[in-house]
Amino acid sequence: MTTRRCVAGITWWERTRIRTIPAVMLVAALTSVAACGGDSDTARQDGAASTTRLLEAAATTVDPTTPDGVAVVALREVYTWNPATEQQGDSLQRARKWLGPSMIRMLDSSAGTTDTPKPTLQWADWGKAKAHVEAFTFASGEQAPPSADPTVAQYKIGIEQTVVYPNGRTEALPPSTVIATVVQTPQGWRLDAFR
Repeated sequence: MTTRRCVAGITWWERTRIRTIPAVMLVAALTSVAACGGDSDTARQDGAASTTRLLEAAATTVDPTTPDGVAVVALREVYTWNPATEQQGDSLQRARKWLGPSMIRMLDSSAGTTDTPKPTLQWADWGKAKAHVEAFTFASGEQAPPSADPTVAQYKIGIEQTVVYPNGRTEALPPSTVIATVVQTPQGWRLDAFR
């Protein structure tokens, strides 16, 4: 049984809480003022509003000879779409030089076109609008479990996509994460699967 000191009918816990609430409210108010300090459209387009975009500087220095670098570069190509000039799944063909043997077999098989990921139901609408989809990809800092095979590695890759219309309007798509499997080949590390 714990005893609480009581001063004028208020316990020490209640006094602490009473002192803490105004501080929390002040921090919340300052945070909302800082967030609303500028034009909301500018904040969204600026990219700094997205914590994921803070990693963009690191992504420009991706080394495509490393396993995680290959995963980032390959998936950036796979998730960059040109609906006005390409069919769904064509981005995998564009990424071919970064792909491993399993994915190459899938692309070269007669069923390859039906097995490629279908990007979206909005493809036709984007094509008519002559919009394209830019992808920003980055490797998560979270380490995957080590593989028993040193020629196979897995990475969690974050993906942000932005639809860009000819008039300059942009539309952010919901971010996603995939698990990328890369394998070492005679040509170097290659993306062999993602889910």
